[in-house]
Amino acid sequence: MENLGNVLIRSDLNVPVNNGVVLDNFRIVQALTSLKKIRGISKNIVYSSHLGRPKGIEPKYSLKPIKNEMESLLQEEIIFIEDCLSKNIKNLLNTNKNKIFLLENLRFHDGEMKNDNFFAKKLVEPFDSYILDAFGASHRAHASIVGISNHIKCYQGELMQKEIYELNTLISNPTPPYSVILGGAKISDKLSLVKNLLPKVDNLLLGGGMCFTFLKAKGLNIGKSIFEENFIKVAEELMNSEYGKKIILPDDIGVTDSIESMKRINKSINDFDEDDIGVDIGPKTIKKFYKVLTNSKTIFWNGPMGIFEIKNYSMGTQEVTDMIANSGAYTIVGGGDSVNAINTFSNLNSYNHVSTGGGASIELLEGKKLPGVNIYESFII
Repeated sequence: MENLGNVLIRSDLNVPVNNGVVLDNFRIVQALTSLKKIRGISKNIVYSSHLGRPKGIEPKYSLKPIKNEMESLLQEEIIFIEDCLSKNIKNLLNTNKNKIFLLENLRFHDGEMKNDNFFAKKLVEPFDSYILDAFGASHRAHASIVGISNHIKCYQGELMQKEIYELNTLISNPTPPYSVILGGAKISDKLSLVKNLLPKVDNLLLGGGMCFTFLKAKGLNIGKSIFEENFIKVAEELMNSEYGKKIILPDDIGVTDSIESMKRINKSINDFDEDDIGVDIGPKTIKKFYKVLTNSKTIFWNGPMGIFEIKNYSMGTQEVTDMIANSGAYTIVGGGDSVNAINTFSNLNSYNHVSTGGGASIELLEGKKLPGVNIYESFII
């Protein structure tokens, strides 16, 4: 492969930060996996990313904590550039060699999210080549994803390629029995995913807050548990469809009368009181899910089974985390809160693929065409 010269890499370094400290470095670690290869065929490497959704320049969204985390991981200096459009970038690149740089938050300029052509041109002007490796942002038609294409030689990065390959396997060639387990708060966030995957899967296990819309649609009393009134009819239609028997719902739920109380009682789904709030799947459901998952050859998981951040409500998510890791199946995790759960209860290395893109992975599995996917030549050495 030809030398990349001074290369700008668009990564997804959008990680949780609190008081200047990175709380979860998973995406940063993944972004650095191709560094050694790229370094061998380039002059300098400059990373870029967004962080959060700032309105103009907001210090709390600065990438300086990311810079510190990168230095800690690489054990070398990262040169931080305070403005991604700084006039000094060209000079820094001309006077350095084999250095790693990090640009300040791309979204400090509104041209990024507006996919502004002038911003895109100015962003890549100092560079010889560009690698898009931000799968977690590939569902956004922003300047650093698609707008730069007319101004510089662009490649699709190796992390992007791996993400696309792994997730496409779930759509086109999963080894049966294929089980999908979904959690999280809302069915509305994953309705298109459910509709697209249901014909392809052998089992669809539902937990978390989203299961209560389905339980409500079955005519069950769910107390004060979270549900979406506007999606009850859709849930009913899905359960009554030709694929409805694939949907596996909880038999029992961990409930409380107040989230703040942290008290928990496990109840059958038929025994809810009016004041009960569902906070986790129960032990009978865990056993039912275990039987399905341990007999599966392919598993996709996205979303916790309850409010796992609170210890008394974490049992279901912890058990699911363990059973998937030890299932013997080919396991793919769809990013987001599932990654936080794994970091809390297990080890990322226990799964075949853990996606860096929560929203992007869901949209790809929904069958959508993502703006930043497969639009550039693949980066291969």
